[in-house]
Amino acid sequence: MTSPQFSVIIPVYNHAAFLAETLQSVLAQTYRDFEIVIVNDGSTDDPGAVVKQFHDARIKFIEQENRGATAARNTGMRAARGEAIAFLDADDRWHPEKLEQHAAFLARHSEIGASYNARFELNYSAETVRELWRPPRSVTLSDLVLGFPFAPSDLIVRREWAFRVDLFDERYRFYGDDLDFFCRLALAGCAFAGINRALNYRKYHSKRVIHKLAECVRFALEPLERTFADPRCPGETRAVRARAFANHSLAWAFAAFLQNETSLGQDLVRRAARWNPNLLVGEPCDLINELVWHSVADASADHAQILRQVVDQLPGEMAGVAAQFEWAVARGYLIKGMRAMIWDRVQAGRADFEQARARGARLDAEFAHLLGFRLASYEMEFGAAATQTVLGNLEPALKRIGGWWWMRKFKGFFLIDGAFEKYRIGEYARVPRRVVAAIASDPRYLMNRGVLAIFLRALIASR
Repeated sequence: MTSPQFSVIIPVYNHAAFLAETLQSVLAQTYRDFEIVIVNDGSTDDPGAVVKQFHDARIKFIEQENRGATAARNTGMRAARGEAIAFLDADDRWHPEKLEQHAAFLARHSEIGASYNARFELNYSAETVRELWRPPRSVTLSDLVLGFPFAPSDLIVRREWAFRVDLFDERYRFYGDDLDFFCRLALAGCAFAGINRALNYRKYHSKRVIHKLAECVRFALEPLERTFADPRCPGETRAVRARAFANHSLAWAFAAFLQNETSLGQDLVRRAARWNPNLLVGEPCDLINELVWHSVADASADHAQILRQVVDQLPGEMAGVAAQFEWAVARGYLIKGMRAMIWDRVQAGRADFEQARARGARLDAEFAHLLGFRLASYEMEFGAAATQTVLGNLEPALKRIGGWWWMRKFKGFFLIDGAFEKYRIGEYARVPRRVVAAIASDPRYLMNRGVLAIFLRALIASR
């Protein structure tokens, strides 16, 4: 029997309510050479009944006792026949062109062992989009240890590489398994590269409780220790060790505070500050900035209440962070308003921006960068006309907070940033018009030698 190009591994545990939509997103793929291996990890909600609704010979259903998603993925991979393995969580779904795009990319790049793509992050317990997550085009071991540039449902790995590193480590039952797997792949020499399109939708669930949190933290941080202790770990990755531990410790500190596990949260945030003393420097400091981003993850929750809950649990020596609370609440409304406006929830966005204005929010260079990056990412996916519609919705609200001059300055920044990106990827014909529009918004760009250089070079190259 001929092996398929892809084996799609779907571990499922008590997600039968989402499984039909997930399966349908695979069966609707424009690229048809795949098999689906569903592994029921001891669910109590009968995913088998859902699978029986689909009459497709490419679907394989395996049942095992509950051993965790890590073991379920391994069971699926051992049963798989595909030349490449695609991971898909049972509550996520794919864009119809996911496999087609990856098949073409891997065929063009035999040197790449694992490919990934951008994704749509959905709002908690909803089907609306919260964010478009676009990782860098290539990812190194340093990127992996610093955070999570991609999730399992984004990734496709060639079979030979998955088995070369002996699959996932089943000691990591709930947390740490994906980071450990990705890092071991990179240490073994596997090259990662991204497709610059959003090709899957990641679902989140509100009010999730993490049981045995301290044990989960230990397992989540262990892959970092193992990676940095590995003799194959390069010097440039060892150089970011402190930042890596600070980033992960801070994320887990927030989770602990959210569950009112105060002593664990304080221990973790102290560790983060020791790893990165700059967390507490400046007003606003990096610590409060990070807490803002965590607090607005769930758009349906009151981020001001979450921030108060977290700030009140910070260690006594970090009491100065509380003085930045009002700034943090206002910034949270700006972020929520930005997201809602971009993703077609205009009324909600206007309400958030009004709350930001009432709280005394200021539009600074950092927010301009945030908004510009997200609009540029949106434009890559949906084009210039759709982006202009979003800008038209944003403009009145932003003017009420920052004034017309800030909006003109931001438009110039956004256009110039986009011009440099178009020039970098070789879309020369689109550069001159953006430069001219940017100069119309902010004439000071006429004095910028770099702007004039790409304008002239793009004109020549596009003839």
